[in-house]
Amino acid sequence: MIKQSVPHFFTSLNLLCGCFSIYFAYIFQFETAFLFLLAGVFFDIWDGLFARLLGVESELGVQLDSMADMVTSGLAPGIILAQLFVLAGNHPLEVVLGWPINSVVEFIPWVFIGFILPLGSAFRLARFNINGSKKNHFIGLPTPAMAMFFGSIPLIIQHPNLLFLKPIIISNPGLILMAVLFVILMNTNLILFSFKSFSTGIVDLILRILTITITSVFILFFGLGGISFAILFYLVLNLLKISILKIGNESNIN
Repeated sequence: MIKQSVPHFFTSLNLLCGCFSIYFAYIFQFETAFLFLLAGVFFDIWDGLFARLLGVESELGVQLDSMADMVTSGLAPGIILAQLFVLAGNHPLEVVLGWPINSVVEFIPWVFIGFILPLGSAFRLARFNINGSKKNHFIGLPTPAMAMFFGSIPLIIQHPNLLFLKPIIISNPGLILMAVLFVILMNTNLILFSFKSFSTGIVDLILRILTITITSVFILFFGLGGISFAILFYLVLNLLKISILKIGNESNIN
């Protein structure tokens, strides 16, 4: 019983970290929100690892893991993105409701765009549960990668050397473009190399080492905000790999 509860304990920590991240994002404390988001991703790694090591993988664990991921890697980045629309200078609208209650509702319509991230994450996680949990690679961008990208955006625009990016990124067009792009990336059929298995060949091993090395450099120069650049670098590496393999296959056919 205790052995079976170990993975659930880490899954619960993942879920709680997601809740804490949402709270701090709601009050615009983005650095703390990102730290809890990172902690949730960390615990997400360990729950699956312990389940495999202890031989206690179960359908309950799979469902709990997806629900926790939905909060930490789906809703939390959605809240962060919604708050970035507020920082973009969008003004609230007032709508007078006469029925069923007399009330004035004040809201910023743009913030609702942030919630396409949890919507896209839900489809991604459902697809993963159906056909992706046993593969040695990712089909589409994993939700934790998307979450870390949006969680680190508020930090990267605060870096003294990158302030010029703020009016570009923290704008309605910039935020909408990023949101749509990452929802597509999560639900695309692109095959991306994974860090879960080291049995996929020397090329993937080199790409993993390169990704870890460059990520360390980004964090060294830009702090935790550099993780956003690391996610983009990971995507570029995968696109280059896919392009090179495609060219190689076409050459072999010819």
